[in-house]
Amino acid sequence: MRADSGARPLAGLVLEDGRSFLGRALGADVLGEGEVVFNTAMTGYQEVLTDPSYAGQMLCMTFPLQGNYGTRDADSESPRPWARAFIVRWACERPSHHSSSASLHAYLARQGVPGISEIDTRALTRHLRTHGTLRAVLSHESERPSPARLEELVEMARRVTPLADQDLVAEVSRSTTQEWLEPLPTELRSPHYAQGSGLTIAVVDYGVKANILRSLRHRGCRVVVLPHTAGWADVQATGADGLLLANGPGDPAVLEGPVELCREAIGRIPLFGICLGHQVLGRAIGGTTSRLPFGHHGANHPVKDLETGAVHITSQNHEFQVDAASLPEGDFFISHQNLNDGSVEGLAHRSLPVFSVQYHPEGCPGPTDNHYLFDRYVETVRARRPLLKAVGGAAPAEPPPRKVLIIGSGAIVIGQAAEFDYAGTQACKALREEGVETVLVNSNPATIMTDEEVADRVYIEPLTAEAIEKVIERERPDAVLPTLGGQTALNLAMELHRLGVLERHGVRFLGADADVIRRAEDREAFKQLLAEIDEPVPPSRVCESLEAAVEFAAELGLPLVVRPAYTLGGTGGGFVSSEAELERIVRGGLAASPIGQVLVERSLWGWKELEYEVMRDAADTCITVCNMENLDPMGVHTGDSVVVAPAQTLSDRDHQMLRAAALRIIRALGIEGGCNIQFALDPTSSTYYVIEVNPRVSRSSALASKATGYPIARVAAKVAVGRRLDEIRNEVTGRTFAAFEPALDYVVVKVPRWPFDKFPGADRRLGTQMKSTGEVMAIERTFEGALAKALRSLEQQRPAPEELSDPWLVEEPNDRRLFAVIHSLEQGASAGELARRSGIDPWFVERMQAMVAAPPAAGPVTYKLVDTCAAEFEAETPYYYSCHEEESEAVAQPGRSALVVGSGPIRIGQGIEFDYCSVHAAWALREAGVRAVMANSNPETVSTDFDTSDRLYFEPLDLEAVLAVAQTEGVAGAVVQFGGQTAINLADPLAEEGVPVLGSSVDAIDLAEDRGRFGAMLARLGHHAPSYATALSARDALSRASAVGFPLLVRPSYVLGGRAMEIVYDEAGLRDYLERASATTATDGREIFLDRFLEDAIEVEVDALCDGSQVWIGGIMQHVEEAGIHSGDSACVLPPHALGEEMLEQIR
Repeated sequence: MRADSGARPLAGLVLEDGRSFLGRALGADVLGEGEVVFNTAMTGYQEVLTDPSYAGQMLCMTFPLQGNYGTRDADSESPRPWARAFIVRWACERPSHHSSSASLHAYLARQGVPGISEIDTRALTRHLRTHGTLRAVLSHESERPSPARLEELVEMARRVTPLADQDLVAEVSRSTTQEWLEPLPTELRSPHYAQGSGLTIAVVDYGVKANILRSLRHRGCRVVVLPHTAGWADVQATGADGLLLANGPGDPAVLEGPVELCREAIGRIPLFGICLGHQVLGRAIGGTTSRLPFGHHGANHPVKDLETGAVHITSQNHEFQVDAASLPEGDFFISHQNLNDGSVEGLAHRSLPVFSVQYHPEGCPGPTDNHYLFDRYVETVRARRPLLKAVGGAAPAEPPPRKVLIIGSGAIVIGQAAEFDYAGTQACKALREEGVETVLVNSNPATIMTDEEVADRVYIEPLTAEAIEKVIERERPDAVLPTLGGQTALNLAMELHRLGVLERHGVRFLGADADVIRRAEDREAFKQLLAEIDEPVPPSRVCESLEAAVEFAAELGLPLVVRPAYTLGGTGGGFVSSEAELERIVRGGLAASPIGQVLVERSLWGWKELEYEVMRDAADTCITVCNMENLDPMGVHTGDSVVVAPAQTLSDRDHQMLRAAALRIIRALGIEGGCNIQFALDPTSSTYYVIEVNPRVSRSSALASKATGYPIARVAAKVAVGRRLDEIRNEVTGRTFAAFEPALDYVVVKVPRWPFDKFPGADRRLGTQMKSTGEVMAIERTFEGALAKALRSLEQQRPAPEELSDPWLVEEPNDRRLFAVIHSLEQGASAGELARRSGIDPWFVERMQAMVAAPPAAGPVTYKLVDTCAAEFEAETPYYYSCHEEESEAVAQPGRSALVVGSGPIRIGQGIEFDYCSVHAAWALREAGVRAVMANSNPETVSTDFDTSDRLYFEPLDLEAVLAVAQTEGVAGAVVQFGGQTAINLADPLAEEGVPVLGSSVDAIDLAEDRGRFGAMLARLGHHAPSYATALSARDALSRASAVGFPLLVRPSYVLGGRAMEIVYDEAGLRDYLERASATTATDGREIFLDRFLEDAIEVEVDALCDGSQVWIGGIMQHVEEAGIHSGDSACVLPPHALGEEMLEQIR
């Protein structure tokens, strides 16, 4: 239980089958009783609580963090909450939103609704999934309930009246006919307001939500609401032009009056049924209804329109369904179907103006995608006949490609790293599944995508138009997929298009064609596109000269932001606060842009930055896979910002507003596949601007894929060759499809890793140009838990207190700001003051304060599954994260298994090559019949793909986390040789804890790393080696140096990438090195190795394999530069060009 809610008393939730959950009291101190259901929506808790359809039910929200944005009257769907109790993992005490008027706890208490927090809501959800909806009681307790008290509560739960035996519709419905006259601000009117002008719609209130009424009023209709007892004569008395049968709670089988009304109305008046109204229509036409095992409750349910073929993401809240097999033959037909379970989601008549849907087209909470149904209904009322819909699902205009060219991203650079190896590998696998031949071109051999097993043809060639054209001439592909190789592939594809290469060879674009790419990447074209669809952009001007930029700056004033076209990672752009900076940055941006163009725009410094990952297919099915919120406000490149998924400080209205904008943009662009859209949101008003679109898979796409379990690159590749989203199976669950939006029941935090440990004198300030080399991701049930794990995953020491005391570290973006905020909180600084100074939302700073104040989580580690659906369905793919909860879902399986320790975040000296090795290790184990268990913390990599290993653990690579995984799985041993220095450093500690190290033993590893032991071994074998010494301190090093002789190669033990390694030429140089190394903790607690440096020497590397007796030489490489240049910075050739055969034989 958490420190910040510890003052509240205990509470118990007890189910009728005896299962109980003990947590903290929330809301009113009254007894709650009813049937427990779960809802998978991640926002919209107030709308859900006040939905009358929840009458008689106790509501469990699967997303663990509730109340973040508070409550307000405008978000209520009825005058009071109808849920009989509210069940959450955690409830926010101090919400953060400009419109909030009260906390969730205060709201529940005022409304008389009891609640419980601090329980394992995922365990409860899984229990309900298995056993169906159960009756329960919720009681606030002054002390821990005794066994006798728990048994008493069980008996009380068993006496709760079942839902089917309660007249819930009568409980929630109004008692008199009323015209609904809620004020309608002009800005809320639908564009189709005039369409409904003069029409009267009668709405029968079986528990109607306010947004149904509002949706009709927005379209200009007069709305008259009738009680549930209304008959046909009552409807006629209103003079209604149309009839709407609303949603409501309970079992439709007991509603004889509404069914009779519906029978009389059919054919006499245009009729629309929603939710319960849909079920009433089903029974009125002769069908039956039945109860679903645990109902449909959430905002991400995929429904297929059987007339058009499109799939819509819908908001749902019902326990019962219309039985498809019971419907009579005739003019009524099933118009919509649930994509997950096949249940009936819509009915319509072929000639009469009558239709219904099981879902909630009004949303609140949930998508606004289906508001068009209200337009359709108003048009139907006006026409008094059913409207024809365009039939979709037609075959694509062009046949699926036979052979596809995939362009890789080339060398690893800042802004373009392992995420594109992951994307390319996914795409190649996906296309081969579709029977499409793949041709891959990449210049980076340290990638999985360049393996022969991944693509049908692999070319390791320069990524130039000339080289690509030669491959095209040879392979004759009929399409190119340019959206999976980062900005490099996108720009190269556009160059091939401009040169006429693609047209000359009959190669077409897949996913996004040249016009789509131009409209997204060309700043002027993108701005015009957004204007056409009424999407707001910051005041800006596209400039192709310094003079134009200076002129615009004079008009708008400073500060400004400069964004070059067609560049990566913000290259060439920046934040401008002075005339000198304007000239410097604009010149650099124009030079960096391949088309010599920059966008100069108003600075939105301090606004929230949010990202949406969006998918679209040829049937125009659109979904958002994930939204993400940057901790840092606008002004910091998203690659350099701490990122949280899902967004934590958006209300449902905020989220749906941005989600709807994202769908409009991807449709306007015409992308078939995935794209990333970035928004700026004013934290004081919910005003937003569109910042930019990446019409391709991006770094954020990889993060979203790993955060949700939704393989964006795989799905995008299949969509590009003509598959619809509803045809692509969700491999995580095995039963759902890609036409859905993942529901998370955890929090994901990404933290960048910067290279300033290599360059301590570099400018540590952050801006619109990305500086980080890699990133880590952590998953937990709380934000602070995920943040703490992410900081552990960085594998960096926390800066010393004296390095965090300067005020500018909080006030200006820099790589230490997060640590500086935490340090200030530890020193007693106010969370509100730190939020004001840093621009970080107060909610996040409050959670950091809770992290500082709370003791470390106690109790054993438990593991939960990432399943894409918040436990609504059982997952087939085991993908785990650790937490401290009641129930663990990771259970050791029979058979031999081995743990592969990954390499963590990409950094200088430890990059994608180690992920390549880790992946091959996992594959080799699986081929040998050994279950491969992967532990890693890097979201960009192939190793953290859910199908690379038999089990994946997204965990920090420290002893505590890795040992817990090993013990949970009961592995036969750990493989550490392929995870770089990170994994090697764990070999000895793991062995000491009883986990065998497979392959090279701990002693063999130490023999290679310990200079003294290694030198002694060389001497025994009679091999030459430079003179050396091992020192235990700076004083010891100075005393031994003269014996070894200068120049010296000095380094600490167990380091990677040449960290703290240096050539010194005299005692003064050595003394200076030791002082600097000590200041940066590079030699803390480590032996110092002194080797005589051989000047003018040729450096040679040998790769060898040994099975204990036989040795196989994989290759001998000669460095082009002389010894003294780190091998990672040296060019090399294979085979050697300047070594004779005799020397090569000696080396062998």
